[in-house]
Amino acid sequence: MNPDELAAMTRRPAPGPHRTTIDVEGVATSTLADLPPLRDRLLFVGLNPSPVSVDAGHYHQGRLGRTFWRRLMLATILPPATEVETADDALVAAGHGITDLHKVPSARDEASDAVLTAGVGPLWQKIALWRPGAVVFIYKRAATIAAGRPSDVGWGQLPGVALAGRPCFLMPGPYAPTEQVDEGLNFLRNLASSLPVDRA
Repeated sequence: MNPDELAAMTRRPAPGPHRTTIDVEGVATSTLADLPPLRDRLLFVGLNPSPVSVDAGHYHQGRLGRTFWRRLMLATILPPATEVETADDALVAAGHGITDLHKVPSARDEASDAVLTAGVGPLWQKIALWRPGAVVFIYKRAATIAAGRPSDVGWGQLPGVALAGRPCFLMPGPYAPTEQVDEGLNFLRNLASSLPVDRA
């Protein structure tokens, strides 16, 4: 990695839109740019962007994605009055970051395990460069692929799983029962409160 590539990977983004273009088998493809966290903040990891999110230039603009932002507001990761349409800008302003395991947009979770697994190495590299306090997987499939093994954890810390030395956690699933969501968001709230502060 040359200095320009390193600078590009670690640059803190301005407010969106957050579109970028990648090469997919020789085809220029519009997707969402990574939004790196500050050191010791949270890095949220999804599966891949949806076309509606890419069109908007902001992460998680589909129905399930908007639920994710509302949950971060309930967990006080984001201010309660955050506008969902630009919630990723508020996430960056709070020092946190977001990326996807696979950067090619699709309307559904249709990437094969092999395609998603190919994203684990680049994710590991990003985590090593960005040094978040913790990695939070938004969906269980992404967590399972990154861990390299199935897990019976419904939400919370993934036992024995760390990427680039950073502990990994899982948010409650999009269709989890209300009680489980409440417990998971309280856990996330406490996780954010426990992160180191003012460390150079």
